[in-house]
Amino acid sequence: MTEEKLEKIYRMIRVAILFIPVIVIVIGAYLVFFPIDSYNFYPNDPKLSKFEIEKSPDANQLTFGVFPLRNFRYIDLLMSFKKSEKASCASAAPEVSLAKTYQAFLNPTADAITSEEQLRNLLFEDNKTKFPNGSLLHLKPTNEVFLITHGKKILFPGPEILLAFGYSFDNMIDVEQSDIDQFPSADQKVFLWTMPHPDGTIFQSFPSHALYLVSDGKKYPIASKELLDSVWPENYAIPVSDPGSASALKCETPNAAKGISCQFDGSSLSGIGGYYLFTVNFPTNCAIDNIHPAASKISFSSEKSIATVKESLKNIVASVLNRYFYK
Repeated sequence: MTEEKLEKIYRMIRVAILFIPVIVIVIGAYLVFFPIDSYNFYPNDPKLSKFEIEKSPDANQLTFGVFPLRNFRYIDLLMSFKKSEKASCASAAPEVSLAKTYQAFLNPTADAITSEEQLRNLLFEDNKTKFPNGSLLHLKPTNEVFLITHGKKILFPGPEILLAFGYSFDNMIDVEQSDIDQFPSADQKVFLWTMPHPDGTIFQSFPSHALYLVSDGKKYPIASKELLDSVWPENYAIPVSDPGSASALKCETPNAAKGISCQFDGSSLSGIGGYYLFTVNFPTNCAIDNIHPAASKISFSSEKSIATVKESLKNIVASVLNRYFYK
């Protein structure tokens, strides 16, 4: 190889090396301004799966959902099925719908709470302090925020998760270290985005304004706001849509044999809540027991626009202010 060719290769390598950080910066900036979130389901490897798919034989449907921490314009669902599906499902046209709610609000409804004693027992279950389960305690010296459930504390790792779950800074009670020390840490010490709202959470659904208390895998209707005020005067509630009140987005798919491919416009979702609930209903000639989901994926992506860039910058600034300057 001649010296001239070596010099040419050397220059090309130098240019390539110089462009690598530029490419990394461009890709990084693109993902910051136009973020993408993906959630995968692997039937043979649950530990790697970011959501679970449940079968409901009575309704002949599949249900599953995820909880992104940002608002996105587009939601894509790709679902494949095992090749061993029965012939009766080969031409089935399942109906896919998407709605917004909260995971804990999907708990079955229990009998209504009608007495102060019953409500107090649930709000102070395993809790001997003056702060009922569901309280948000703000430790001012460290700016840490804890949620109380079953007499134990769970730490919020940052304001993003707190706000995404429907909590407000106005819900916080300023406390001293001695107040926090009354509570041992829960088994799950830090509040994660994969968690449902814990026991002690109070939901208020709209437009009915009905109140519910989450406890032991159920949601208990509270008979009246006056009853709640009498037991916990400083109460607050997480807003959520009444079951079935918000219009679910629909996606008609060709058939189950070829898989499901849907894109939803998030700007058309009217429900209150951060949990995106997918429902796949199959016709009666295709029993849900014969359906076996294979590798599947839910993706959230932003609209490519100046408005998205402004919103991303706004979120970054708000996150920095909330994390380091909010008092």
